[in-house]
Amino acid sequence: MSLMALHPEGHAARPHAVRPIELVAPAGHAETADPSDVSPGPKRRGAVATRALIDRLIAAIDRQLNDQVNAILHDQRFQRLEASWRGLKYLVDIAAPMQRLKIKLLDVSWRELCRDVERAIEFDQSQLFEKVYSDEFGSPGGEPFGLLIGDYYVAHKPTAEQPQDDVGALKAIAGVAAAAFCPFITSCAPALLGLERFDDLGKGIDLATAFDGPEFLRWRSLREQEDTRFVGLAVPRILIRKPYRDDPSRIDGFRFREQVSGAHADAYLWGNAAFAFGAVAMRAFDRFGWFADLRGMPEEFDGGGVMPDPIVDGFATDRPGVADKPPVDVLLSDLQERQLSELGFVPLSKASYVSTCVFYSNQSLHWPRVYDRAAASANARLSAMVQYVLCASRFAHYIKVIGRDKVGAFTTAGDFEDYLRRWLQAYCVANDDAPQTVKARYPLREAEVQVRDIAGRPGTFGCVVHLKPHFQLDEVATAFRLVTELTAPTNS
Repeated sequence: MSLMALHPEGHAARPHAVRPIELVAPAGHAETADPSDVSPGPKRRGAVATRALIDRLIAAIDRQLNDQVNAILHDQRFQRLEASWRGLKYLVDIAAPMQRLKIKLLDVSWRELCRDVERAIEFDQSQLFEKVYSDEFGSPGGEPFGLLIGDYYVAHKPTAEQPQDDVGALKAIAGVAAAAFCPFITSCAPALLGLERFDDLGKGIDLATAFDGPEFLRWRSLREQEDTRFVGLAVPRILIRKPYRDDPSRIDGFRFREQVSGAHADAYLWGNAAFAFGAVAMRAFDRFGWFADLRGMPEEFDGGGVMPDPIVDGFATDRPGVADKPPVDVLLSDLQERQLSELGFVPLSKASYVSTCVFYSNQSLHWPRVYDRAAASANARLSAMVQYVLCASRFAHYIKVIGRDKVGAFTTAGDFEDYLRRWLQAYCVANDDAPQTVKARYPLREAEVQVRDIAGRPGTFGCVVHLKPHFQLDEVATAFRLVTELTAPTNS
C-alpha cells in the first residue's frame, strides 16, 4: 500500500516577545570582592562571595534562557511546524518494520491546495488529481495510493487565520479521492464545532444540534455528496511529544524544563489525529493486507482501532509512572463519541484503565440516507464507514489494473466478465464461521461483476462490481457497488 502524507510547508518560525538576557550584579558585591583587599580574612571571604555571585549569575542566565526557549517552543507557528514533522516521523517509525508499505510526502500548504482546486474548472483538472490519479492510478505501471493523510484543520467558513473556502476545497478533494479510490483523512478546527479549543468538549457540551444553524447550510450540502464517503475527519488532537524535563545528564549542563502548566493544555505539543488513524490503517494492512479491522479494542489491546505506540506523559507523582495523562487533549464521553460519529467525524477516545486511545468508530463525512426499512438505513450507514470504503477501494485498484492490462486480450465483454468473476471468486468463502485467519485470506463472502460495452467507444468496457465483505457489524451485512471504466492503455 502506498500512503501519501500531505502536510503544510513550513519555515522556521520567528517568535516574538523574547526578552534579551540582562544580568545585574547584586549591590555591595563589587566592594566585597575588591581584589585590593589583601588581608587574609577578607580575601577568603571575597573569593567565596565571588563564587556565589558567579553561581547566581549563571542561575539567572539559565532562567532567562529557559524563558526564551519556552517562548520559542510555544509560539503558535513553531508548534504547528514541529507537530507536522513529528507527526510524519510517527508514521515513518510505525512503518519502518513493515515491508509492504510506502510513504510519499507532498509538502503543500492548505492555502496552496485550495488555490489549486479553485483554479481548476473541474477537480480532474487540478494538480492534485494529476499527482494522485493520473500519475499513479491512471497510468500503466503506476502504484495506486491506498490512503491520503492531510495535516490540516478545516472549518465550515473562512476565518481571519484561514480565509480559504474549506467547503469548496473539500468537495474537490473528495472528487479526487473517489476517482482514485483513495480516502482522504484530515482533521477539523474547533470552530467547526462552535468551540474555541478542543478541550472545551470537556465541559460536557451537547453536540447533537451542532450543525443545525444556517451557517452550516453548505456543510450539510457537502455531507450529502456521495464522494464524501472518501473523506474522514479525525478528532481530537493527539500528544505528539512529551514536555522537555530537567535532565542533569546533559553534557552542556543546560538545566531546561518546559513550562506546560496553565488553565489550558495548549502548551503541550498536540498533533493531528489523522496520523493516528493512518498508523492504525498501516498496521491492519501489514498484518492482513486488508482494512476491515480498524475499530474497537481487542482483549490484548493490540489491533483493531487501538492507536499504536501512543506518546504518554505522566503526572508529577513521587514515583514516576504511577498515573498517566491521556494521550489526547480532551476526554470524550460515550455520548460525545457517538454524536461525533453521527456528525461525520472519526473520534479518537481514551481507553478505560489503559494508557492508550481507540477508534471505536470511523464514520466518513458522508451523511447516510435514511430509508423506510431499518436494515437498509443501517446498511447505508455502514457502507459510509471509512474502513469499508478502504476495503472496497483495494479491490477497485486491482480490478482497474487487471482491466488496463487485460482489456486488449478479450474480444467480448462476456469473456472479460467471466475472467473477472473467476478472479473475484478466488477471494470468497461462504462460511461465516471461518476463523479470522481464513477470513483475512478470503475477505469476501459474495462478489458479482458485470461488464458491458460502451456505445461509441470501441475497446472500452463499463464495469460494475458488487462486493459483500465477511466482516459484519450490528448484524447487518455491508455491500458495495463499484463502477469504473476499463480501457486499454495508450502509448503516448
